[in-house]
Amino acid sequence: MPRLRGVIVRVVLAVIGVVLLVSIVRQAGPDAIFALVSSALPWMPLALALEGARIGCDAIASAVVLGPRWRMLGASRLFLAHVAGHGVMNVMPGGRSASELVKGGLFYETIGASDAAALGATNQANVLLASAVFSLPCAAAAFVVSPDHTLTIAILVHALVLFGSGIGVRVLASNARVEAFVRRRIPRWEVTLARFHAASRDIPMLSPGPVTWMMAGRGAQTLQYAVLAHAVGLTVGPLVALAVQGTNLVAAALGVLVPGQIGSSEGVFMLAAGALGTTPARATSVALLAHASGFTWTALGFLVLFFWQPPKKRAEP
Repeated sequence: MPRLRGVIVRVVLAVIGVVLLVSIVRQAGPDAIFALVSSALPWMPLALALEGARIGCDAIASAVVLGPRWRMLGASRLFLAHVAGHGVMNVMPGGRSASELVKGGLFYETIGASDAAALGATNQANVLLASAVFSLPCAAAAFVVSPDHTLTIAILVHALVLFGSGIGVRVLASNARVEAFVRRRIPRWEVTLARFHAASRDIPMLSPGPVTWMMAGRGAQTLQYAVLAHAVGLTVGPLVALAVQGTNLVAAALGVLVPGQIGSSEGVFMLAAGALGTTPARATSVALLAHASGFTWTALGFLVLFFWQPPKKRAEP
């Protein structure tokens, strides 16, 4: 029954997102958006390549967290698992958590369930911290680009929430008191939880290497959004590119429960059009093109999941 309720909630959110998207397109001007998106299509291969570069940076971040153990997976399988996780992230509510669950499911037979779970929790924390740090130059750029500082404030609040959340995830994953609390209440998890916390405590509380690679991934994403913004007619320099990326980060946070962020992303971009110095049609087109790129990688990700062949299972130590 709880699972059915969860499905119903996701369906309702998806329907709301689609209705919102249709309303936004109608308000921004469907003819103008169609013309802008059509003229931007030649730029899509570059946008797709930059999204692939972001996925690659996340894969390298995971390799740094795993240390020498990543060789048990191999570079190609590590990247393909991140493609699969990225695909799920683009369509599921709470996308990053769903992504880490998928990668854990693909990794656990090779590196063990506890190490896979620790990697997922660490990645969740690291991406929050990386996004929080990367939001700071985005906020500064938005402050310079627009006299209306609403976008700047939204990005700064977003950064503060993400930083606190990232630290919180690391504390929950490695704190001995948290482990003891859960073990007392769910004794059957004692062995599994002990392995998970032991694996998590092997990872530093703050991991500059993985966070730096995830920030590099955000840099690739910033270039991607700069390409899309240029493709629809914005005059794009470094400051505008960072302001557009800041808008994307806020949109991702606000639409975290909406499948694929359909409608929510376009809504935030349309509202931020004035701050970005452009029209609602152009701003909305950027979000639509980003969705087109994301859904292309989603299709590739689900192909990876369909054809994935797990290696021989490794026994837990």
